[in-house]
Amino acid sequence: MVKSRKAVVPEIAQKKKRVKAGGKKSKSFPVIAIGGSAGSFSAYEKFFANMPADSGMAVVIIMHLDPLHKSQLSEVMQRYTAIPVIEATDGMAIGPDHIYIIPSNKDMGIHNGKLLLLAASKPEGVRQPIDYFFQSLANDQWNRSVAVILSGMGADGETGIRMIKENLGMTIAQDPQTADYDSMPLAAIGTNLIDYVLAPEEMPLKIIQYLNHPVIAEEVDDDLKMSLKNNNAINKILMLLRSQTGNDFALYKKSTVTRRIERRIAYYQFTDYAHYAAYLKDNPEEIDNLFNELLIGVTKFFRDAEAFESLKQLLKELIGRKKVDEPVRVWIAGCSTGEEAYSVAMLLVECFEELKRIIMPKVQVYATDLDPAALEHARAGLYHENIVAEVSAARLKNFFTREDDRYRVKKELRDLVVFAQQNLIKDPPFIKLDLLCCRNMLIYFTPELQKKIIPLFHYSLNPGGIMFMGPAETIGGFTDLFRSLDPKWKLFGRQEGNIALRDMIDFPYQASKQPLHTVKPHEVSTTKQKRSFTDIFNKVLIDKFLPPSVLVNEKGDILYNNGNTGKYLELPRGETVANNILKLAREELKYALSSSLQQALKSGDTQVREHITLKDGKYSHLVSIRATAVREHEMPALVIFVFEDHGLIEVSKKAQHLSSSDGDAMAEALKKELVYTKQQLNTTVEEMESSMEKLRLSNEELQSTNEELQSTNEESLTTKEEMQSLNEELMTVNSQYQLKAEELTRLNNDMKNLLDATEVCTLFLDNDLNILRYTPQVRHLFNLIASDVGRPISHVVSNFEKPINEDEIREVIDKLTIKVTDLRTRDNEWYRVRIMPYRTLDNYISGAVLTLTQITDFKLMESNLEVLKDYAASILNDLPEATIQMNKNFVIISANGTALKLFKITQHDLQGKNAAELLKKLWKTEEAELLLSQCLNERKEVSAAVTTKTRQPKIYQLNARPFFEQTETTPLIVLRINESQSSA
Repeated sequence: MVKSRKAVVPEIAQKKKRVKAGGKKSKSFPVIAIGGSAGSFSAYEKFFANMPADSGMAVVIIMHLDPLHKSQLSEVMQRYTAIPVIEATDGMAIGPDHIYIIPSNKDMGIHNGKLLLLAASKPEGVRQPIDYFFQSLANDQWNRSVAVILSGMGADGETGIRMIKENLGMTIAQDPQTADYDSMPLAAIGTNLIDYVLAPEEMPLKIIQYLNHPVIAEEVDDDLKMSLKNNNAINKILMLLRSQTGNDFALYKKSTVTRRIERRIAYYQFTDYAHYAAYLKDNPEEIDNLFNELLIGVTKFFRDAEAFESLKQLLKELIGRKKVDEPVRVWIAGCSTGEEAYSVAMLLVECFEELKRIIMPKVQVYATDLDPAALEHARAGLYHENIVAEVSAARLKNFFTREDDRYRVKKELRDLVVFAQQNLIKDPPFIKLDLLCCRNMLIYFTPELQKKIIPLFHYSLNPGGIMFMGPAETIGGFTDLFRSLDPKWKLFGRQEGNIALRDMIDFPYQASKQPLHTVKPHEVSTTKQKRSFTDIFNKVLIDKFLPPSVLVNEKGDILYNNGNTGKYLELPRGETVANNILKLAREELKYALSSSLQQALKSGDTQVREHITLKDGKYSHLVSIRATAVREHEMPALVIFVFEDHGLIEVSKKAQHLSSSDGDAMAEALKKELVYTKQQLNTTVEEMESSMEKLRLSNEELQSTNEELQSTNEESLTTKEEMQSLNEELMTVNSQYQLKAEELTRLNNDMKNLLDATEVCTLFLDNDLNILRYTPQVRHLFNLIASDVGRPISHVVSNFEKPINEDEIREVIDKLTIKVTDLRTRDNEWYRVRIMPYRTLDNYISGAVLTLTQITDFKLMESNLEVLKDYAASILNDLPEATIQMNKNFVIISANGTALKLFKITQHDLQGKNAAELLKKLWKTEEAELLLSQCLNERKEVSAAVTTKTRQPKIYQLNARPFFEQTETTPLIVLRINESQSSA
């Protein structure tokens, strides 16, 4: 058992406030998550041999375990450390100075300090348990989390490292030179987000030093933390950053910047901000490191998959409205390493395919970021194989190509995206956009800067364009610029209308503030002189003759008013900045205005409200209201209210001078007022029911959102499971040997079944011609038993008339040739023996392979063919007429003696010649060639008399007969020639 040791605490950590006797310790403690594969036991042993038993930290081990075997890892790990080792159970709360181990065949997450077990995402396939837990830990513990990557195959943990770093956690990777398998450490280091690269035995001390630094430790006295901070020093740091990088971080949230600076201070173990500022001044390379720390961008393919599905539906609607010649323009602001840009590009291509657009419009995806290193990675388009957990198999096939253990974006998709460096704060934006993605970036900016950037985004988008934001981001008070398309996933549509230029006039990217228009004195006088009569007429008409009117937007905010509206609108009591007509309206008009506004927007027609009594002391006004919807191109929906006053009604006189006719009129007026009141009541009830339904739906959405926020983070990212662990007690010694033994057993089984199933006799020999393996069929040819394996082939008695030539086998092994011989057995059966060199997977020669194939039927057929050939030749020679046999190309195969005498040529010289060309040359005519062609084409016997055109013409009677097999592969033509007579 390892003895417990005190934690080694750096000198700076001694300044923290000590806990008094009897006092309660803080409930907050760091959580160290260690990820490795089955081959990393030596690294675990070295780590825990140097880890104090009373460090005050919890350790969680996530290892690739065999899903088919019960894990005994906790018993094995307990041998290395005095810290209690526990196998995690579902819902277990973690505590300091304990080690928790993931069970086999489970994925594990953490929420509110409790370990949660889930069914394995792919129980029998590729899994990614380390990434899954790292991401869960980052969201739960934030800067109190530590991620450690040890030896292992694949890239598990690479995505989780990014999430830990984004949430200000600490990251460590094992030095690849000390790792048995360096794939996982190299993948983590390749993210450029690893704080320390150390040997396992050096990690515990570095973790303790880092987490106990006063700027990191939560239990440190606030007074001590404040004494370390110096605003002047922070300003110096920001000044040095701006001087070297050209980027001013003063507009970033101060808390974000200071937390990143504190991580670097803890990294170097400086005592305060001033020491770090002095170090920056003398070490410019550290300014680049701090700059990269501030620019950490965590992204992955299709982050928040449901959000991208919602975006895809909106993109399909947007593209469906596009004309063929209109380009689709997209801007990805803060693209980091390019995963989000390629995800959007994939969605666009899929939208075009699903819409079945014959002609694909021009797609322009602009992806920008401040980090040049991230942009270089994005341009390369090369990603680790763990993206299989984020990208579906269909998308991997369509948009990626496999390169060893990585995936590269195909050229067709890569050509759609343009990556460029851009500072969102000071560089001009892209414009005329259909989609603008700015996810999880605005949260790092101050609210003042956000108020400048959001109107800028509105200006950049086309009418109907889409803005895609992160789950934690909002548009603030700019509800007049954007409308919500999907409130859950923060998808917004650009509102029709002109952006308020006052919100953009002092945006930081402008070198100096310029007035919208500078008017010179002489221009003013010129303008006044050039006022037309039309302007004068319109002004007098509006001011003197038109009734009081108000122009409002769909929310009732007053945009413009004309005439004396004081009798209809009044300011409410108390402090107010109200500019809404429903808040300013007189009490008697509020309902009529609200109802008219909604109905005018809904129907688009003019809505009239008449006989509204507006009381003014002892007098009453009869008022009517006209509400007309105004819809103009590229303008939001507006409504204009026109007020008409129909005169005063004196209450006292009405009561004193009521005649019978006046009474009827009064009764009629009361009836109308009653009907109007009922209509108002019905409308109010309908609006209330509609509002209640909206509230109910909103409540359901909020409940659903709350449940999702409380549930475990997205499903685990999975990748290849490197090796299976068998007996975990012996895994430190023989893990890789056991894996190879299993593979060898599986291969032996496959080979045995393959050889048993084949009908070919196969014999495997080593370099010394000793028997290694044979198929069961070999026993019919050699007297073999199981114990003969390993004996020389020469010691085994065979059933062949002649034994196999051992010299030929050695020649095959030495010269890498192939030998083929035919041998006959004592049972009069024939076998073709094929001797080939035995090649290993490493292309080494390790013996010979003999395959023996029975060819008895072939030999019998060959003998019969020879007999028939001899018989046919004897018959051919007995014929009195000259006879020639030829193939379909008219090449002569054989001829009888009469033909040899006719042409005065030997059999050797005649064989192989073209019969048509020979006859044409001898007889000076093409008639023989035409006869042969006719015989071949018509596939029937033909005859003809051919007259030669030699000096002494002769007449020959030719008869050509074809012989075809059913397969028509080897036609034979027999030509018989009889000499008839000479020419006269």
